[in-house]
Amino acid sequence: MKKVSVNIAREKEVTAIKVGQIILDDSHYLTCWGYLETADGWRKCDFVTNYDVLNTMLRAIEDKSEAVQMAIVQKLEHMEYIPEMIDFEAQLGEAVLFDNLRFHLTSPHFEGNHDWEDYAGDSCFYIRKAEPCTREEAWQHKVDQCMQALGKHYELYLGYLELDFDEESAREHADLADDIKYSLAYHAWKQLSTR
Repeated sequence: MKKVSVNIAREKEVTAIKVGQIILDDSHYLTCWGYLETADGWRKCDFVTNYDVLNTMLRAIEDKSEAVQMAIVQKLEHMEYIPEMIDFEAQLGEAVLFDNLRFHLTSPHFEGNHDWEDYAGDSCFYIRKAEPCTREEAWQHKVDQCMQALGKHYELYLGYLELDFDEESAREHADLADDIKYSLAYHAWKQLSTR
């Protein structure tokens, strides 16, 4: 059997996740089935984290914190099988929203044939750290992410122009056919390039 070294490579920051189920086992890690907030809405995603991060997450949700903590404590006290699952969607009627935290996520990769290969896509992340943040900080983070994405679209557009694409084709290939998006992308690119 060929040995494959597993490494953590790609990093990402998000300001909201939902957790539907938590899988407990006899390790120091938890697996969470839930949802990741993206620009296109909520997308199913798995998370792995440790108890320290979970404690930070629990302290940050005031409205459901007690119910969530009791569900975890009861399951830990009466664990009969390993692994054991806590189903928040069944117990509370919905996944638990954590939206006043900044999550530092890393995506697992492995090295195969001397190249980094992604084996989880954007469907699994390790929650390395969760930091409390205000709603204003969370919104500012989302605006910054949006500005960076728009700036990258404009850079892509410039790259197509350098490859001698005509104006219309360059805008279409860079997903900037809409005049408003094109203008926003230009201003984002200009603002980011002057920083």
